[in-house]
Amino acid sequence: MDEELDYLWETLGLEISAGPWPDRDKIHPTLRPAITVMQAEYRRASFLIMRTSWHAALPDLKRIQASLVELSGMPTVISETNLERRQRERLQRQRIPFICPGIQAYLPFMDEEYWSGKPNKHVKVYGPHEWAQLKD
Repeated sequence: MDEELDYLWETLGLEISAGPWPDRDKIHPTLRPAITVMQAEYRRASFLIMRTSWHAALPDLKRIQASLVELSGMPTVISETNLERRQRERLQRQRIPFICPGIQAYLPFMDEEYWSGKPNKHVKVYGPHEWAQLKD
């Protein structure tokens, strides 16, 4: 997951720490070896970042992401390097967070409650209906 964290730091100035999700045993045993789930933290707010070991289809990614949200009670970000533009647009319309390292990050849950205190001078504060997007 270093690629995702580096991307968020280099492009958005978000210094996010991450480690293995401690409740990984909640994931269905057949799915557990096929996905990597990290618990990330930014300014005392936690969220998960998930990546599959194969290039899953968009419906599979959304299904896995939804189940992790339900299991953890935290926002869950899909990390996938091979999302096409139309797939990224579809995820944005449905407000599903994702990181496509080197291309785009969409983190709609990072609204004002995640930016409590004085923001980092390198970080632009996004409203709840804005997203960080790089042009292809």
